Amino acid sequence: MAPSRLRSSSTVRSGSCSCDASRCEGAEVNASDVHAGFYPERDATPESVWDRAWSAGEFWIRQLFRRRVPQAAPFAHAVARCTANVDAANLDAQIPGLRFRLRRTPRSGALLAECFGLYCAALRGSGSATSTPSPEVLGAARILMQGGVAEIAGMSERRCALALAAAAMALRGTPVHLLSSSEARARGLSEVMREPMAALGIGVGVVTQGMDARARGAAYANLVVCGALREIGIDYLRDRMSLGGRPRRVLGRLDRLSGDTAADRHVLSGMHCALVDDADRLMLDDSRVPLAISTETDQSGERLLYEQALELARVLRETVDFTIGVERTELTPECSRRLAQLTQALGGVWAARERREELIALALDALHVAQRDRDYRVIQGRVQFPPEPAGTAEEPSVERLLLQKLVEVKEGCRLSGRRVVLAQISVPRVLGRYLHLAGVCGDARGLEREFWRSYRLHTAQAAPYPPPVPWTARLFAGAKARQEALIECVRSGDRRAIVIGLRSPAEAHALLEAFAQSAIQAGVASGAGSAAEQQAVAGLDTPGAVLVSIYPAERNVLHARASAIPVSLLVAELHDGERHVAHIARAYGATACEVLLSLEDEDVKKFLGPRAVAAAGRAMGSSAEAPPGVALRCARRALTSAARAAAAARRDALMAERSLDDLLAFSGQRE
Repeated sequence: MAPSRLRSSSTVRSGSCSCDASRCEGAEVNASDVHAGFYPERDATPESVWDRAWSAGEFWIRQLFRRRVPQAAPFAHAVARCTANVDAANLDAQIPGLRFRLRRTPRSGALLAECFGLYCAALRGSGSATSTPSPEVLGAARILMQGGVAEIAGMSERRCALALAAAAMALRGTPVHLLSSSEARARGLSEVMREPMAALGIGVGVVTQGMDARARGAAYANLVVCGALREIGIDYLRDRMSLGGRPRRVLGRLDRLSGDTAADRHVLSGMHCALVDDADRLMLDDSRVPLAISTETDQSGERLLYEQALELARVLRETVDFTIGVERTELTPECSRRLAQLTQALGGVWAARERREELIALALDALHVAQRDRDYRVIQGRVQFPPEPAGTAEEPSVERLLLQKLVEVKEGCRLSGRRVVLAQISVPRVLGRYLHLAGVCGDARGLEREFWRSYRLHTAQAAPYPPPVPWTARLFAGAKARQEALIECVRSGDRRAIVIGLRSPAEAHALLEAFAQSAIQAGVASGAGSAAEQQAVAGLDTPGAVLVSIYPAERNVLHARASAIPVSLLVAELHDGERHVAHIARAYGATACEVLLSLEDEDVKKFLGPRAVAAAGRAMGSSAEAPPGVALRCARRALTSAARAAAAARRDALMAERSLDDLLAFSGQRE
């Protein structure tokens, strides 16, 4: 057989034993096994050259013959018959027998239809308006049970498919993790399925940031757990650290006999099943940013150094020892000799003349130049300087970092020091540890090879694709002209609500300042999920409302918006492809979309290339804006190049990780 998601050369790690992955799928996990150190997960072994070649052939066969869901209508009729035969008043009595039959034949289509029928009956009993899922939704849920990526457009349809698959897995006794792109969507998903799941005797928990250990353990005690991918991934990383890497059954039993239960050291019961919402975003777009646990370094010695610098600076006299200039503070020769005498007994850094005088000059700036609430703010015990203006270097200079630390010591705040990474793991590696992995997304066209290469998951179309988002483009010579065009679009928006899509906080800060100078009120959505952001998004129902959305804030939109007020989307920065623009437009329910780019943007120049930039400049002539045809061609080329570059970066990261696995294989541990 060809290697697949459920049938491969990989093994399942369960303590110190190994077994075939397909044999462990769907097995019930007892609480005693969990507390004894049972922590099942997939241990993927490197593929041979022949396995990779066979896998490539299987991918193309699936693409040619299994792109659509087969026999959706007959399966939907079978589910409808099972739903009609269910005794809604006595659901609990039907579950034990079904679970027994599922253990004997876990891949039976008839039993799967019975599982879906039970959930539909519970859904009907809860008074839901969608008690009868469509054949497309049932087909998508069937793909999830088989281990693949189902393409289905509607947000409510995707949630229903995830709930059906989670119910079927939970009825087998398999713990399920429902992974969302944000905490807001995880909470929304749990609210949708909590009542019907409770009717089936299945608990639903939610894991959010900031939960204490007790609440987090109570959430993971449920069979179905909803949460953001990064939150559950970090918990898995903590478990691996607390268990000392690879969990072992024998050590777990010895700890239990000695009174040290394994439950006190880990919160997850293992990596059984993961169903991923917005699979294209979580499994591909977010794969380049690893999950990491870090801690702050010991800063006692560093703080002592800055305290000494401030004490020395306080005894110096202006005009006699130093002068404050427009650009920098200068020390007099007399001050240099005086500092050499004062620091003679300190040693260390103070013995170097240039380093000593540079530190004292910055300490004088912190005492006499930097003023609170004008140059910086103190919020919740932290010193915050305004962001660097757009177009400057991304990393702050060493002088700016030293000045901030001196100001933090002056204000009695905690130092914003360096953080040390204790453990780190990539998103593909975390998801690859699950025994069963599947996901849903709206449209995976063009991403099929990435899903197969990274996760060995095939994609299948369960419903018609969403209609394409039409968009136009405008290209400007400079950022100032684009900013003026945005202000003009907002003023001429009449009764439309306007969403401005940005990527960088610095660009958003500059745009909000320009709006303030033009007396334009705008809400901000930065992805924090706060009550203020939710209120700003809800304000789009008001004519003339303006919202600045910083990527990926659109992930916190819980429902596809459908308002009587038309919404226009203005994308004012280059995103990673047209797919991202379509995500933003559909999240906010935009009826019109326009991409505004500037030739001064580094990303635009990079992805257009020097020849295209020069040609666009010649087409502009003396004007500040390119003709519409030229702007549309340049925008399409830039978005296409950005999407290809992002895909290449993900592929390179995956290849680098696999190469590292091969190098570390000699040590016998690829962690």
